[in-house]
Amino acid sequence: MAEPAEQLYVFSKDAVLRSIATLEEQPIHEHFSGYLAILRALTIGKGLEAVKVADIREFHDRYLHVLGAPDRSPYVRPFKSRGKGLTLFNANVSGSYSPASIRADRPLAEVVEIHGTNRDANYTLKDGHAAAAFKSLLRERKVPVGALVAFLYRDYGFRLPLPSIEDVADLFREEFGLTGSDGSSIFNTLFFTDFGDFSTADFDVAEEGSHNA
Repeated sequence: MAEPAEQLYVFSKDAVLRSIATLEEQPIHEHFSGYLAILRALTIGKGLEAVKVADIREFHDRYLHVLGAPDRSPYVRPFKSRGKGLTLFNANVSGSYSPASIRADRPLAEVVEIHGTNRDANYTLKDGHAAAAFKSLLRERKVPVGALVAFLYRDYGFRLPLPSIEDVADLFREEFGLTGSDGSSIFNTLFFTDFGDFSTADFDVAEEGSHNA
C-alpha cells in the first residue's frame, strides 16, 4: 500500500491554548527558556561553536516572539517562577542572561557556567546539568513534551504523511540534541510523554506559505 502523501500541518488553536494552560500549571522557572536555547545552540553548532547570548536571543525571537506585541515586551512564555498565567516580558534578553543576572544564588547558576563578560561571554553546561535543571528549574516535576512542543511550534507547519504529536516531538528532540544515548538521558530526566492528550484533531491542514519546522 502506498504511503500517504505528505501535507503541511499546523497545531490547531485549541491544541495550543490547551497546551499553554497545561504549562501554566507546571512549576517551570522562566530561565528554562535559556536552558533550552543553550541546548539548541550546542546542537546546531555540534558542540564546536561557543554559545553566546545572541543564541539565546535567537531562540526567543524564533519561539517566544509575539506578532503585534509592544516593542518593550515582545516575548511571551507560559511559565514563570512566581504566579501563573501567560506573561509578556521585556526585550532585554541580554540583560536577563548576563553574568550579573546569573549569580550564584540563581537557579540557572546550578546548570550553566558563564566564561567572560558582556558580549564576549560564552555559555556552557555544567556536568550533570539535566539533573540540576530538573531540581532547580523544574522543581522536580517533569515537563509534558507534547504541551511544550505545541506551544513552541505554534506558528510553524510540519510536512508529514499523517498528523502525529509523536513525529513533532521527534523533530523537537532532534533540534534540541535530545536523541542518542546522552540526549535520551537528558530527555528522560526533563520530560515525560503526554501523547495520549493529543489526537489527529489537534492538527489542521495549513496553507502553503506557513513556516516549516
